[in-house]
Amino acid sequence: MLLWFQVPFLAMPYLQNPDFIEKMFRVNLFSHIELAVHALPHLEKSKGHMFFTSSIAGELPMYRSSLYCTTKHGMNGFFYSLQQELLARESSVSLTIGALGLIWTKEMAQIYADRNPFPEWAKGSLEDCSRGMMEAYITRPQTMTYPKLAGILYRAYWYFKPNFHEGLIQKLKPKGSEGTGYKEVIEQLQSSSTAELRKKMGYQQGYEGH
Repeated sequence: MLLWFQVPFLAMPYLQNPDFIEKMFRVNLFSHIELAVHALPHLEKSKGHMFFTSSIAGELPMYRSSLYCTTKHGMNGFFYSLQQELLARESSVSLTIGALGLIWTKEMAQIYADRNPFPEWAKGSLEDCSRGMMEAYITRPQTMTYPKLAGILYRAYWYFKPNFHEGLIQKLKPKGSEGTGYKEVIEQLQSSSTAELRKKMGYQQGYEGH
């Protein structure tokens, strides 16, 4: 998970650069589609299975994750449609979409060192997530949600809670900030420690360190 998903779109000019946006789509969406296209003929012969890692952010909007949410919404739109087409053509290939939520790594702990707004039920471990993904290759569900309770609750909040936007903004604003906390979010992103962490995570994922 990239730290640029924690950056408000309108606050950082580089996020609005068409080349940067295209890069995000190529890595987070187009590469998966191309992989599926090339793999399908081989999987048809072996009655194989595909697992594509999406996110609960592909079902919910988050203002500090605009590009991330957009690519994951696109992923869900394409792969659920492909899943349906495979069923329609009675293909031997099955497909699972992984709707993954917050995986609590040491990097995430650093990001939220000043304030952890997430309850325990919203956080998942790398080990349990990996185990669930491996089990999906055996059971072949249409969707693998992890953490499961978080997925169920977040979907319910989005579809049925009238003030979802306002609630999420208040939940994720920096500790001690007033109003929506937007100004403090920008100041936090511009701090030297946060900038260094963003650069480190960007390089780890193959992106330039913005």
